[in-house]
Amino acid sequence: MSPYIRTVKTSSGATAVQIVHSTHHGSRDIEHIGSGHNEAEVALLKVAARQRLHAGQDSLDFGDGQIDAVELPIMSTRSKHLWDALQRGYRVLGFDKATGRTRCLRLWCWAG
Repeated sequence: MSPYIRTVKTSSGATAVQIVHSTHHGSRDIEHIGSGHNEAEVALLKVAARQRLHAGQDSLDFGDGQIDAVELPIMSTRSKHLWDALQRGYRVLGFDKATGRTRCLRLWCWAG
């Protein structure tokens, strides 16, 4: 079975966009693309999911000389909870004190 895009409601009321990869044996792998809080965000996430599904594939030229491909930039992501958890772990493990409270190591660890 080929992969497909689906949307599901989350417990927070947002709409999650996912790519589902199924096998003949019934197992499946779900790739979370993102969650949208309005129709426009969900539409952009669906476009991003289609781009991911078709990455590396050439588009057909239908005679007008233009390739049928539209790339949409990702304007933002919602990873604040992850960032907060990583910063808390950094402090709990004592890395902030070990580095003299400089931001260099903290930024390198989480961004690199």
